[in-house]
Amino acid sequence: MKFKENRPLAWILVIICVITSTLIGSYVSLSSKRTEVINSFYDTMDTDLNTKSSYADNMAGIASRYIDANSEYITDMSQARAQLLDADTVREKYLASVAITNAASALYDILGTMELTETDDRLRRSNYADILSVDDILSRSSFNSNVEEFNTQLTAFPANILSAVTGVEAAEYFR
Repeated sequence: MKFKENRPLAWILVIICVITSTLIGSYVSLSSKRTEVINSFYDTMDTDLNTKSSYADNMAGIASRYIDANSEYITDMSQARAQLLDADTVREKYLASVAITNAASALYDILGTMELTETDDRLRRSNYADILSVDDILSRSSFNSNVEEFNTQLTAFPANILSAVTGVEAAEYFR
């Protein structure tokens, strides 16, 4: 039998080509959309987190003039900032951000019980307000709604099947 006369084989090859191109196209489309969502975090929010870390470092610098550098307040701040630097995922960056805010609150409170110079007290209040301001900016970002939209699309038919087959995962929230 000649190859070009074998209709069942031709149909099988056509079906394989259609399935393969569907899977490749689906993977490219879904992973591209996921990358776009994740990149929106790194385009804006990651910069805000670095700014927040700088304010936290300023607070630790003020605190080091009044309390021992090995105190839990300063070490907690240093660990939170290191956690942010070491964070690889959006979720890890969120947890580090929360740790920075908590450490900054503790530093703010403990410094508030001490006799600071007028300049240091102003800087303490200003840096803490800036940290909270960055938190507010982060909370108003459209990132989580973009993640929600993508993840919802990923759970709808046929994307739910195609994502399971191609291995495209849901995006992480910043929360």
